[in-house]
Amino acid sequence: MDMSDVSKVDKTPRLERVAQVLELISASPDGLALAEVSSRTGMPMPSTHRLLNSLLEAGFVVGQRGRSRYRIGPRIVRIFQNSLSNEALQAIAEPILLAIANKFGEVAYMVRFVNGEIQPAVTTPPSQGTRTLVYPGNDFPLNASASAKAIVAFQDQEVIDRFLAGPHERYRPNTVVDQAKLASILKQVREAGYAINDDEYDPGVYSVCCPVQVEAGGVLYGVGVVAFKERLLMAHDVDDLVRDLKDASELLGKALRRLPDSFLQAE
Repeated sequence: MDMSDVSKVDKTPRLERVAQVLELISASPDGLALAEVSSRTGMPMPSTHRLLNSLLEAGFVVGQRGRSRYRIGPRIVRIFQNSLSNEALQAIAEPILLAIANKFGEVAYMVRFVNGEIQPAVTTPPSQGTRTLVYPGNDFPLNASASAKAIVAFQDQEVIDRFLAGPHERYRPNTVVDQAKLASILKQVREAGYAINDDEYDPGVYSVCCPVQVEAGGVLYGVGVVAFKERLLMAHDVDDLVRDLKDASELLGKALRRLPDSFLQAE
């Protein structure tokens, strides 16, 4: 690099340099080494190293401070996923949810984790049938919601502790309000890969939810089925439902990882 190139780099606003580096790394699935980032941006190696360290500390990239390849970090993934409208998510999730809903004859749904809260995203009833169905609501208390358990169980300990702190209301006889017992339930959820709500919030309602992981962003969504307990368990084996929901979770995770094209089409 000659001195004129250095001068141009020095005059580039810092935010623009950050954007250039993130764009380069995001376009490289195998990541980029420090020297590659320096070469492709035209920034001196020391400047590149300092910038990458700042991005590393902010969670925008992951790597080993100059000794490995840098990849897009969890914070960037979460920012992008949080920016998606429910309409964009519906375009991706609805075909997957509809297959589940039609197979089990009950409502399938997708929830999302945004700004520390679980929110409804997509709800899909079966395409045929006139019987009464159960739909997910807007509240997802940790101690009485399969969705909350499935998502919170896979967050950082700081987030888990915040949810465990409560307070926890006893909605039904089955509702767990003891913090230690809730922590044990979350451990079981992590081991099993799914969570249930067994008559814990609404009378006679049963739901199963599986976490959806989006690469470095971690678990940002959940996919589940909600129904009247007696009807669901008389007609179907829970193990079959869990298996299909785990398959749906994997499909959704893959679709969300290649979301940019789908997102542009949906918007």
